[in-house]
Amino acid sequence: MKILFISHYFPPETGAATKRIYGLAKHLVEFGHKVDVITGMPNYPNGKIQEKYRKKFFYFEEMNGINVYRNFVFVSKKKNTITRLLNYFSLVFSSLSFIFNRNQYDVVITSSPPLFLGISGVILSKIKKAPLVFDVRDIWPGVAAEIGEMSPNSRVYKVLESLELFIYRHSNLITVVTDGKKKKLINRGLDESKVELISNGFDTEFLDYQIDGSVEHEYKTSNKFNILYAGIIGVAQGIDIIIKAAERLIEHKDIQFLLVGNGVELEKLKLLTQEKGLTNVVFTNEQPHERIRSFLHFSDIAVVPLKNTALKDSIPTKIYEALGAGVPVVLSASGESESVIKRSKGGIITLPGDVDALVSAIMKLYSDKDFYKNCSENGQRYVLSNYSRGSIAKRLESRIMNLTQNQDERRVN
Repeated sequence: MKILFISHYFPPETGAATKRIYGLAKHLVEFGHKVDVITGMPNYPNGKIQEKYRKKFFYFEEMNGINVYRNFVFVSKKKNTITRLLNYFSLVFSSLSFIFNRNQYDVVITSSPPLFLGISGVILSKIKKAPLVFDVRDIWPGVAAEIGEMSPNSRVYKVLESLELFIYRHSNLITVVTDGKKKKLINRGLDESKVELISNGFDTEFLDYQIDGSVEHEYKTSNKFNILYAGIIGVAQGIDIIIKAAERLIEHKDIQFLLVGNGVELEKLKLLTQEKGLTNVVFTNEQPHERIRSFLHFSDIAVVPLKNTALKDSIPTKIYEALGAGVPVVLSASGESESVIKRSKGGIITLPGDVDALVSAIMKLYSDKDFYKNCSENGQRYVLSNYSRGSIAKRLESRIMNLTQNQDERRVN
């Protein structure tokens, strides 16, 4: 098959969206398919285009057999509604230049959020006469209402919801990352046969990355019980609970918190840490994905928080990576993320925002070596058996092959 992905995020950018689309695309190439990707110049999450790609409107490169077509995207270090919309819509418009590309495809797969890129998916699928798969990682604008960023009664919300439903109607298949998201869409009237669960997963190649010993020396991890958060430092993650836990544990000189990542909340949290005089919190800023493997190697626990209980159908990719690397997870969230920890027996679950429970969970893993060992072994075994990216890509391949075959049969008839 010839497959076209349209994604706002792609390596060398970091984050869950990047890992998902790149992982699926890479495995589909390994399965013998031709894969092209339309994306923007890499700038996420710091709003600065990486040096190699600056001052370019278009850029083509090949990455592990994937043909990557990069287009102009507006970027700004200022984080507000206007700059985000300009960032999103600039890629919508620049990606449509692909209508002049003569390549034909068997299927077009568009990744959301941002929701707006679905416009490109609909148009290009019509131009290329290929079925459209809309890959939904988060249901927008619904998730914005869930975390309190937008009122479902506002005019903006209703416009976005209309766009969302328009894209759904013009999609031949909608893939979602959790069962909760699938149920939400079906409850809104979508045909169950049109919605498919293609979960997030874990690239087993991640375990093969060479361990960078400089992490140990640079961040003084030796002889410490290291608690890691690695990911986007944004509003939805609720990272402030980690700072509060660090304040409670300041007297334990051998406990250290490592916060790896970038995002809109980073400077605020750095300032909060300074104001509290916390010497047990280390910010590393953004790191290459390959180096996250090293941070996990030198860490004892991974903490995965979500801001509130409204985000019940989200499973952060960092859960799979930590468990896959044999690092127990303390999850400060509920819903489907909770079910992964329960089934794997790979860590401890606490309620979002419950600092006391988070501190107790950390201390349990810190003091009970047998319990710690069981969590480490159970979690790794479970993830490697159930959530390898290769097996997930196989499920996607099977579903889109059925989709394209049905499309061909309809054309013949």
